[in-house]
Amino acid sequence: MEHWDVVIIGAGPAGLCAGLYCGRAKLKTLVLDKLAPGGALLVTDLVEDYPGFDRISGAELAERMEAQARKFGAEFRLAEVKHIAL
Repeated sequence: MEHWDVVIIGAGPAGLCAGLYCGRAKLKTLVLDKLAPGGALLVTDLVEDYPGFDRISGAELAERMEAQARKFGAEFRLAEVKHIAL
């Protein structure tokens, strides 16, 4: 059985940001989603209201966010979460 400091369910923009910050904090971080990282960004043609970018495609923004989270150690897996037991 693997142990993680943080498990993030959902790899949309919020999950990607959470993965980045948890990774930067040196926490062993796993990001789970049943689809590719990016969520709704993947089907968004143009993003003009995200800090730091005047105009960027949703897919490119998602790709950059995922790469940055991975750079700080976050791991990503395709999985559908149906139940959580603590």
